[in-house]
Amino acid sequence: MKKVLVFVQAAILFWAVSAPADALAFTVKDAAGNDIEITPPVSRVVFLSLYELIPVFDVWDRVVGLNRWAFDNELLKRFPQLKEIPSVGTPDTVNIEVLLSLHPDLVITWSYKPEVDDFLVRRGLKVISVYPDSLEELYAVLDLCGRLFQKEDRAREIRSLMEKSFAETASKVSKIPPGNRRKVLWLWGKPTTVSGGECLANELIKLTGGINPAEGIKTKHPEVSMESIVGWDPDVIFIWGSARYGPEELLSNQQWKKIKAVRDGRVFKAPDLTTWSPTICSLALWMAWKTYPEYFDRKELSEEVLRFNKKCFGVPIKGLTFD
Repeated sequence: MKKVLVFVQAAILFWAVSAPADALAFTVKDAAGNDIEITPPVSRVVFLSLYELIPVFDVWDRVVGLNRWAFDNELLKRFPQLKEIPSVGTPDTVNIEVLLSLHPDLVITWSYKPEVDDFLVRRGLKVISVYPDSLEELYAVLDLCGRLFQKEDRAREIRSLMEKSFAETASKVSKIPPGNRRKVLWLWGKPTTVSGGECLANELIKLTGGINPAEGIKTKHPEVSMESIVGWDPDVIFIWGSARYGPEELLSNQQWKKIKAVRDGRVFKAPDLTTWSPTICSLALWMAWKTYPEYFDRKELSEEVLRFNKKCFGVPIKGLTFD
């Protein structure tokens, strides 16, 4: 019997999974366009990406290497197993000697640096590149991990929890009259690098009731002029949690003081959570509350996030507060 499972992603992220003669094996077309044959369950995995999914699927015993950034992750630091796993560098600066010494069955990385992925493949490693740019693509990642680790039921459970959380957030902000919707701008590593219309942050802005003035730019993270940002005059500004600057740099800058969000003190640095795991649901609630605090009760939000994250990860998440 032949089964075909298709993961539909953006232009360069499309996964087609089909079963060959071995009923367990399947082939993945990843974000880099490469076909990778997998025979689950994989038992020795290096996570250069998607490491927040390790506790979701409880696969600590299969992790042999991690992205260096994972050791600063507020969620993963809650797990003592983290200390026992070696670092292999970052997705764009991999320590190839350490990586090869771990003899992984699979390396999960991102597709931001395809030349690095190609290098790893040439060294004989099996690599899957991911880069989910929408919620549907993120659900596809969950489905893929469910198959990799033979935990399909868990993948379906997590997707259901996420869909319910997003629906509840959308329901809350649906009460906001169209004329009261606020313009929301998401800034990345540079203050003039924003979220355009082709990335997950744009989807979060819309889901949480905001209007992204940069949505018309059909790229992921365009760099724009200061004049464009002043012209958009956003009501709320979010800064990527890993950016090396914070609200104070904008609030004290004369150019930025021309913008309503800065004048009103509504510039917020996001919690340092990835958007490639169920933590995105907590991030969405936090964004909705910061954008429309008058529509939310802080105590209820805190309790809701606590329940959700215990179901997904088994632990609450530090660094996410409603105050």
